[in-house]
Amino acid sequence: MFAKTPVYDVGGTIVFGLMADVIVPDLTDNLFIIPLEGVNRLDLISDEFYGTPELWWVLARVNNIQDALVGVPVGTTIRIPTKDRLASAGVLNV
Repeated sequence: MFAKTPVYDVGGTIVFGLMADVIVPDLTDNLFIIPLEGVNRLDLISDEFYGTPELWWVLARVNNIQDALVGVPVGTTIRIPTKDRLASAGVLNV
């Protein structure tokens, strides 16, 4: 997914393309363990937690997932930023 996107180190922060990350990992994030059956794609997880599949990219960035097209392995724990954090960053209307 990011194979041809330029990656820069700006003061110790990794930046993809020309834009710094809007949402970064935080202690307030919910933790979600990928179950044996069911949801393991980021768009489906986004839909489950945020009511829209369009925020899959937030989950990819927060969890440092390089290829969002591949399902997340079963048993993996991923971070799910809260709706309030996304709203305060202007990413989600709550």
